[in-house]
Amino acid sequence: MIKMKPWKWIVLAIFTYLILLVAYLPAVHIVKFIQTNNPNLPVSIGKVEGTLWTGKVDKLIAQGIVINNLKWELSPWSLLIGNASVDLNGGKIRGSEQAYVKGNVSASLFNLQNVSAEEFRLFLPARSVMAQLPLPVPVTADGRFRVEIKEFEFNKACVNLAGRGSWLNGSVSGPSGVIDFGNFDANLVCEGEQFAIQIQPDNMLNLDAKVLLSVAGKYNIKGRFKPSDTMPKEVQQAANFFGAADNEGFRKINL
Repeated sequence: MIKMKPWKWIVLAIFTYLILLVAYLPAVHIVKFIQTNNPNLPVSIGKVEGTLWTGKVDKLIAQGIVINNLKWELSPWSLLIGNASVDLNGGKIRGSEQAYVKGNVSASLFNLQNVSAEEFRLFLPARSVMAQLPLPVPVTADGRFRVEIKEFEFNKACVNLAGRGSWLNGSVSGPSGVIDFGNFDANLVCEGEQFAIQIQPDNMLNLDAKVLLSVAGKYNIKGRFKPSDTMPKEVQQAANFFGAADNEGFRKINL
């Protein structure tokens, strides 16, 4: 039998108690603490169940986008190396009006701006996303945005990004009805410290463009497009706002 001085037993008991307290602390108390100390947090959180390590929230709303039944699992072993590694799974993978998320997100406990993700999948309803964008004219879009991240690292700026993005079954409501744009695909990478979205030209607009997005929210779009002959007349007419077409029928984009 190991002999220990009484004060050592007391320290061990307190340490064990603190570990058990954190392990079984209801997640709802943690959420309330965060909300109290961050009253301007742009996230609405519904009913919370479970503990810090594993639990779920029935509804999470951020920037008008709703994720239902979001579950999480926090790895206790990652904390030993100074990281908080969380597996997320929530929403509905099928259903154009709902969001879906699945994957792993990690953050350094010593630098909360150092965030990484891997094998991360995200589906967002196009209507909710487009409603948040500062577009020159209001646009009612439908379909779903899909983002698949193989690996990602952020530390005050884009450090590493390898992934793909898509607009699935894209459509826009026009004066004469719904205009079907089909699918758009793009590669996602870092370019310098900015996020870069390289749109692939195999789409109904023959859109070949690059979007650069800074952490501050500033963006730059350069490319060209040529609506296919099957597109409605109003799309052909709207293309004139981008200037005259070149010899190949393309119009330049520089925003």
